[in-house]
Amino acid sequence: MMVPCREFMPVIRSALERGQRVRMTVNGNSMAPFIRDGDVVELEPIHSLPRRGDVVLVQCKEERYVLHRVLRRADGVFFLRGDAREDWEGPFTRQDVLGQVAVSYRNGRRCVMDGGPWRFAGLVWASYGPLGRWLLWLAVRVRAKGRGMLRRLHRASILRA
Repeated sequence: MMVPCREFMPVIRSALERGQRVRMTVNGNSMAPFIRDGDVVELEPIHSLPRRGDVVLVQCKEERYVLHRVLRRADGVFFLRGDAREDWEGPFTRQDVLGQVAVSYRNGRRCVMDGGPWRFAGLVWASYGPLGRWLLWLAVRVRAKGRGMLRRLHRASILRA
């Protein structure tokens, strides 16, 4: 069931303001390859200005929300960009932030996003800017070719048996 943002986000905001963690399903691929359409993210309250590399949920306009990575901070404001996008958004202030992604889930696999190797990988990815989109395109092509090769090998082994 899809719930409109105007009904769902006030509930998310209220829970985060009370200090609770919230899980929600992501819609869109602007954060690929780290967060994809259909992934579940766990948001936690944020108490200070987000750090570079944090993935945050912000309110852009009246009923528009984005879940993107913080790439630059300056003078109490920050700028965001989706990992699969080239354009920046901002400036935003601390008041625009609803929460920060702590964990993401895909196919039962848990990825801690606010520290460790996934945070580091996100920072490296974001640092490469436009090259990231090309790397994503290349990774998708290589993965598709690999799947095709595995299928052919599997069929060949079945025919021999």
